[in-house]
Amino acid sequence: MNSPMSEVLLLHSTASVIDDTTRLLPESSSPSFLPDPFEVGRQISELGGLITSMGDEYLLRVDVSPPQEHTARTAEAFAHAVGNVAEAASALGTVSQQLAFFARTAGLHGEPGYAEVRSLITQTIDSAVGRARISLTQAAQGLRTAASTISPPSVRLQQATLARSPAAPTAGPSPASAAASAPPTQRAPSLTR
Repeated sequence: MNSPMSEVLLLHSTASVIDDTTRLLPESSSPSFLPDPFEVGRQISELGGLITSMGDEYLLRVDVSPPQEHTARTAEAFAHAVGNVAEAASALGTVSQQLAFFARTAGLHGEPGYAEVRSLITQTIDSAVGRARISLTQAAQGLRTAASTISPPSVRLQQATLARSPAAPTAGPSPASAAASAPPTQRAPSLTR
């Protein structure tokens, strides 16, 4: 299957896609400005595609027998992220529902209670967008956390660990430093004259 490093790269890449999607969420709405329904619908479709993509990645990994630890962790991370992204899509579904209700009732402008209804719609939209933002942030963080548990330790970390180990072999001086510190009579003859 995939190496631990390729899994780490895929998890980070997917987290970056989720970050980009999060940045495209509507900003806070106000009674005078509501999100564009077309953009909200497009974002829901993109989240659906992301769910499908992560679901496919999950399927590829659970079909491996016997599973390697890094493969199982990656599958688990994708499964968890699918849940978070689905929650975000559901929250944006609430936004689109509120926008559709607003469009349907726009002809009631000037009627008693219309301002309160519009204010309630705005509050509901803001709350739903906030939930979507939190869910997407959790999805990206979960993927990055999984990547950090899969990531092989760096060479520097391994060397530092070995250097502190009481059973670590002690390395002698390098040949160049040994030759430089040797008495003049024991130095190798120079090839230049």
